[in-house]
Amino acid sequence: MSLHNNQQVARIENRFIFNAQYKLSPREQKLILFLIANMDPQKQERFHEQTVTIREFEKMLKADGKKWGGLYKELRDITKRIRSKGIEFDTNIMVDGHRFPGYINWFQSVTPMENELGEVCIKFLFSEDLKPYLINLNQYARINYTEAAMLKSSFSIRMFQIFKAHRGKMQGHEQVSELVYSLEELKKLLGIADKYPDFRNFRRRVLKIIEREINEYTTIKLEPIGSIRNSKRQIVKLIFTFSDKDVGDNIKVNMPKDFTPDDNQLSKLTFAQAKAFNILVQYGVKAGIAFKQLMPKVTSSEFQGFEDWYFEEVLTIFKKKGKRGVGAFVKWFLEYKIFEQGDHFATVMERVQARKKAMQLGETTAWDNREMAKGMTAGAFREWVN
Repeated sequence: MSLHNNQQVARIENRFIFNAQYKLSPREQKLILFLIANMDPQKQERFHEQTVTIREFEKMLKADGKKWGGLYKELRDITKRIRSKGIEFDTNIMVDGHRFPGYINWFQSVTPMENELGEVCIKFLFSEDLKPYLINLNQYARINYTEAAMLKSSFSIRMFQIFKAHRGKMQGHEQVSELVYSLEELKKLLGIADKYPDFRNFRRRVLKIIEREINEYTTIKLEPIGSIRNSKRQIVKLIFTFSDKDVGDNIKVNMPKDFTPDDNQLSKLTFAQAKAFNILVQYGVKAGIAFKQLMPKVTSSEFQGFEDWYFEEVLTIFKKKGKRGVGAFVKWFLEYKIFEQGDHFATVMERVQARKKAMQLGETTAWDNREMAKGMTAGAFREWVN
């Protein structure tokens, strides 16, 4: 299966995010999130092989702005490292009074190949041991790949996932969240249990970077990291206090104040996504907000290929509530998260499903076209139709 990654949302089981212990470079973490975001855990019952072209690899490598060597060397190093690295986690097995750790690999295989177009690709197949955490989902977090891609520190990417998982679980119960870790627990989570014995160095090289990057590039607002000392005045625990950013906050990844999508970015939208974008802009939503903030929120696979219908139904509900103004709509959508859960989400889902069923029964050609358009850009679909 080749990559399209239209949704750009990686769904990962909460217990994996909270408990897995691993050390990956920023680029290795981004690659894994990219592959997970290309999966559909609601429809998949097993892992499928995924191929990443050299072109897509190069784009990922350059996205963070870091310097890198030749393409061959970088690809060879990443694929070699990622095959040898795994995930450690505590088990209930006790040996000499200690929990004996378990260990699983990320991938069953990582192999080079050529696709049907003759392009050089790398083929990835996730390890079967990851199935309970990536396919058979119960309580899971939605990690926006575009946000994670902006982060340069592996520690920031790891903590971003933890913050998002906790907020997703608790946002209906608390406006501000707090997580407390012992120094030992946190270092194990970050894969650096044996590093940074000097806390001042740990604060400078790890904690301060997490604070800066999370606040600068993501939808999470992280307060200055607090600490708890023991009787000897040694720092033994760290306190992370965080919340969702307000709509008006300047979030670089989502909405720089002057951001407007260019023709190249818009050309990558699917047929339904392009129609959805036009619906929002015609209603009065700024192009940057529509492109970077509203559209990425449509993450359910049930709406893939029908994003325009989704926003039509959302706007219908909004208008019937007697609400007025584009600002109120954006706030309703993003800050209050009215359409992410609850009755309104169920109503939108029900209406879109009814429209799908009606099209299947009465307009079979239109339905076939919709299905075909899911994996194509709007331009490519129009060419195919013509």
